[in-house]
Parts: sequence; structure tokens; C-alpha cells
Amino acid sequence: MIDEELNIMIIDNDQVNSFVLKNIITRNYSGAKVSLFPDGAEGIEELQRLETAEEDFPAVILLDIYMPVMDGFEFLAEYMERFAYKETIIFAMSNSLIKEDQQRANEFDVVKGFITKPLIYNNIEFIVETYIQEREKRYL
Repeated sequence: MIDEELNIMIIDNDQVNSFVLKNIITRNYSGAKVSLFPDGAEGIEELQRLETAEEDFPAVILLDIYMPVMDGFEFLAEYMERFAYKETIIFAMSNSLIKEDQQRANEFDVVKGFITKPLIYNNIEFIVETYIQEREKRYL
């Protein structure tokens, strides 16, 4: 179980999906802090702000692949260029079942999974379990 605050960033232009995800997470993980951003550019801006202010980075980012302004793949490329040293794990998500999208997302080391939307509680459980496993690997 999570014995500390779980900081999650959701980057998705689908406001309904983001709202539902936030509710699922906060109802099931009382220590969760969830922030919402409508596109990759705003997500990158927030990460830069956090880094500059020396505030905690999100432990997990849920990243939609298809968004206007800056899509998920552009976000991942920018993230790897600027923040690859951070311990954040990213889960790509999409309505798309296109295998090439999954393969492309999984080429980024920071991506720990590709999840088809809409996400359900079992997906959130998987994300949290993966976060815990990754955290434990770092401290072994």
C-alpha cells in the first residue's frame, strides 16, 4: 500500500476522462494528489515550474497520446531531453488500438505501460502497483 502522498499528473485534452480518472484515484488512494493538464505543452511548463521551484515532481504521469498543441509523443521527446534523470514513470494512454502507437510509446524508457482508454479501476491498480515496484527497485 502507499504510505506517502502519491503525486500524479494527468495530461489529457479529454476533460471528462481526466475528471473521471481523478475521482477514481482520489477515492481509492486518499494520499493521492492529482493535477490535470489539457496538453503536453502545459504539462512541460508545469514540470519546468516544479523543477525551478525545487518542488516535488510527479511520481506518475498519465499521458494521452493524441492531443492538440503538443501530443504525447512530442511530450515524451521533450521530457526525455529535459527531465530524463527524474524518477517519474509514465503511462501512455489512448483510445487507439494501433500497435505502432504502443510500440512507439514503449521506445521511451520512461514509459512503463500503454493503457487503452477509458481507464478503469483495474488500470489504476496496475499503475500504482507498477509505481511501487519501480520505487522498490530504486532502493534495493
